Amino acid sequence: MKFIVGAAVFLVLTGISYSQIDSSLILGLSTKNNSAALYDLSDPTGVNMEVNLWGYIRYPGRYRVPYNTTFMDLISYAGGPTDESNFKEIRIIRDANDKTKKPSVIKLDYEDVLWEDNVSTQAKLNPHLQPGDVIVVMKEKRYTFRDDLTIIIPIVTSLISIATFIITLSNN
Repeated sequence: MKFIVGAAVFLVLTGISYSQIDSSLILGLSTKNNSAALYDLSDPTGVNMEVNLWGYIRYPGRYRVPYNTTFMDLISYAGGPTDESNFKEIRIIRDANDKTKKPSVIKLDYEDVLWEDNVSTQAKLNPHLQPGDVIVVMKEKRYTFRDDLTIIIPIVTSLISIATFIITLSNN
């Protein structure tokens, strides 16, 4: 009897946890196994489009979004930048798949907004995305004191070891 009650409780609890996942919002969230991800944030009553988000963003992939989505909207949908994101030169590649048009590249700079102490008060370009746009966020390594230590400590310990070895040999 206890087994049946325990199994029923388990089924109810797992049913609740699975029912809380809205599969219509995210069709494929797969950051662990490197397979493709399609995020459906479309408006069921409106006009929608698909755009691609590549690079150093929390959730890169293909996004199905409403037609009036801006660049900042998409970055927000994708969870924002990672620590390695280079927001100084974001690229929006437009008309890359259209053979009748020449592809164009729109460059954006949001570096001061994310990483600098003094944020510019000038208006930032926040273009409306178009169907088929490819947004690329490049990588930029930011060095910290901890990164410097990982370079310096092995060198210093090697020099100390060599000095100790030389002193030991000279004393004998």
